[in-house]
Amino acid sequence: MSSHKCSRLLPVLLCALLLPLLVPAASCKKEGEEKFQPSQLAGKLYSGESVEAVQRKLRLMESRFDVLVDRSPLPSDTRPPYRLLVISMKDATIYGQSGELVLTFFNDRLMTEQFYTRDMAALRAAVAADQQISLASGEAHIQPSTRVWVGKDERRRSYIGWIDKKLQAEQDAWLNQYDR
Repeated sequence: MSSHKCSRLLPVLLCALLLPLLVPAASCKKEGEEKFQPSQLAGKLYSGESVEAVQRKLRLMESRFDVLVDRSPLPSDTRPPYRLLVISMKDATIYGQSGELVLTFFNDRLMTEQFYTRDMAALRAAVAADQQISLASGEAHIQPSTRVWVGKDERRRSYIGWIDKKLQAEQDAWLNQYDR
């Protein structure tokens, strides 16, 4: 073979040898890393949805909700991103019940819903029927990672809450590692 033909074949041969090595490496995930799976929360909302997606679904206008918490590090902070946003919608309706809906977002992903209503018995029955769960013990689970519970806040107001346990674990891990 002439040296001219060899010099043209060399890049092709290198690609043929290296391509099988590069493709699997590019598709590998870090050990223990899983793709996030949204989990049903209350109504038509799913965990992991962005603030904007939730605003569109609930038709929230800025005047219709209050920001209760908006916590994030300073721009000069070198830690990985962390933002905790908690908003409240006083005139929400879920499962035919009216009340206050409190939404918690961790790094712009919906993590928690809490719904306060005057008729907790009707809300419990509606949630149980719609989500096909039993809240008789005060707690239930929806696959893949939602915990539903009946609780009381610091002001002794009753509510039903939904939380994505995987997002909660991510937030807990961030706090354990970086919030010192």
